[in-house]
Amino acid sequence: MSSGFSIGLNALQANSGAIEIASKNIAASNASGFKASEYLFQEALTRSLQPSSSGRFGSSGTGGVIRRSYAAGSTKYSSSPLDMSINGDGFFTVGLFKEPSAEKTFYTRAGQFLTDKDGYIVSSSGLYLYGYQPNSDFSNVTNTVGPLKEPASPMPPNRTKSAFVSVNLDARSGIVDSTKLVAGKSAPVSNVLSTDDPTTYSHIQQFSLYDKLGRQHSVTLYFRRAEPRIYDVYVNVDGQVFANKADIKDGVINIQMPDADTKNPEDEASNDTSTGKVGPTAVARFGFVEGRLNTVGGPDLKDSELDPAKPGSLTLAFNLKSPKTPTNPKDPDLLLSDDIDFKLDFAETTMFASGFEVKRVEQDGYAAGSLTGLSVDDKGVLRGQFTNGRTLVAGAIEIATFKGLGGLREIANNTFEATQQSGDPIYGRAADGVFGSIRSNSVEEANTDMAGELVRLMVQQRNYQANAQSIRTQVEILSVTIDVTR
Repeated sequence: MSSGFSIGLNALQANSGAIEIASKNIAASNASGFKASEYLFQEALTRSLQPSSSGRFGSSGTGGVIRRSYAAGSTKYSSSPLDMSINGDGFFTVGLFKEPSAEKTFYTRAGQFLTDKDGYIVSSSGLYLYGYQPNSDFSNVTNTVGPLKEPASPMPPNRTKSAFVSVNLDARSGIVDSTKLVAGKSAPVSNVLSTDDPTTYSHIQQFSLYDKLGRQHSVTLYFRRAEPRIYDVYVNVDGQVFANKADIKDGVINIQMPDADTKNPEDEASNDTSTGKVGPTAVARFGFVEGRLNTVGGPDLKDSELDPAKPGSLTLAFNLKSPKTPTNPKDPDLLLSDDIDFKLDFAETTMFASGFEVKRVEQDGYAAGSLTGLSVDDKGVLRGQFTNGRTLVAGAIEIATFKGLGGLREIANNTFEATQQSGDPIYGRAADGVFGSIRSNSVEEANTDMAGELVRLMVQQRNYQANAQSIRTQVEILSVTIDVTR
């Protein structure tokens, strides 16, 4: 008689536990990354006669254990790049402290993150997102693990140290004569280069430089074909001053930026050689062999010096100097903050019978920039984009997985910690080996089967009524027995 009551009571508790689990699955169906649980029934009679024990999957009182499903849920689009889902196995690693510790490190599939007041990437509950830290120049990541943080803003500028210009100079361009005839003059006059007269040069190309404060400067190269295989090169800086032969010392082209009293040869250029006033002079010569740049030589390079078996240097060295009177610059907006020393590489420059073409122009300097946004790629690499067009690596998300997923202990909604049953976490990077890839701008939805949970509720409601009826029957039998003994 007493075992009948125990069995019925145990069954009611089991049905209540199943209803509770189904209710939780339904209630959390809108929670990001939620993992639904299933109630596993055990024999009520056996459980009623034995002490309560916790199974591997977690106990839910007398009459059953809970098994969690870690199957991935569907994903939906999000406008935030810090909303992420894991396409495959693995958990995001989060923690209470900036210094990771095994006791305060947790794991979650809920990938809705944001930044706190200090720029750290945190979960909605304030847990730090852990990942591999960036190296010193923010170009890659190290093996050191810590809380991920957005790059500092503004990004400091970087002074130009090297530049690269690769162009094709049209081999069909005519030779620009060094002299020309002018009406009213009996003898030819010097055909000086003039920025206002395109007939005095063959091609033009410009590129930018940056000083240590991030101020931008422009360098303009004027190419003038002097001989069939020779091009003269003229250099102008910021539209203010041309470099001339006299500026070349020890193989370096030294360009003194002008002040208001400096006279620019370009401004005084004259076609009358009797005045002694001349325009800018070439500071280098390009020598070509079979259409490819063979030598970048001085302004006196001769065709006979070109040797296909012994190519020369393809670079020029420059030193831009601040004005002698910084308080009286010609253009205050273009004042150099310091001297700029850089090398200009012309490798891959050609002279083919094709139109003038800019193949590649690069330089390693940049201005200061403000952080405009963050992005995460499929390997979990976090990057910051800046207004100067640069991108810095801020770290890489650490992914964890376990051999015994069923042994994880839930400490908060959709947040777990490792146990002896789960085993120690296995860490790695996204899209590496067994670890799933990262999907940015997406949210993993709960894996709750809504239709299935509603059916379970109805079934457990019927089971509860049936077990309640067994207890009611036991009560009636007991009442009859008492009446008989009276």
